[in-house]
Amino acid sequence: MSHRPTPPDASGPLTQSLFAAASAAQRRAVRNRARRLAKARQAARSESDTAAPRRSPRQKLGDAGEDRALSLLQSAGCRLLARQLRCPLGELDLVMREGAELVFVEVRTRSSTRFGSAADSISAGKQRRLARAARWWLRSLARDHFDGNIPPCRFDVVTIDATTLCWHRDAVRPSPD
Repeated sequence: MSHRPTPPDASGPLTQSLFAAASAAQRRAVRNRARRLAKARQAARSESDTAAPRRSPRQKLGDAGEDRALSLLQSAGCRLLARQLRCPLGELDLVMREGAELVFVEVRTRSSTRFGSAADSISAGKQRRLARAARWWLRSLARDHFDGNIPPCRFDVVTIDATTLCWHRDAVRPSPD
């Protein structure tokens, strides 16, 4: 018969002091982790306030194209109402006002024509998304810029192929769906 040692009493003073020490160490570790996370969040917040969001090269090309299109439209007398309006149905690149008309502008930029021109890239699906996004924003834009009255609207396209900039007025005719 072998002799088995008996385990120490779980309610003994040694076990209780070990448990208390372990609990205190765990509380300190949790507090320190919370402090580190709070510092990291604060650093990320202050960094995001000062730094522009990271943009891919393709997005940077699109942003530069929008800047060029905006300059062209403003020099022709259009006034910027909104830029890069996003909604669940799509995005509107530029929303302009020309006289009493509301103009939704799609800007298409291509660095080369190897895969087709910028104008070729506006498919029927893209036209539907533009119309749906415009409908989503129409009441809000009318309220903010046209005294609540729905103004006449049109869809223009500004294409930029390599270095050629072209403004196509009333280029997209959405279907009434």
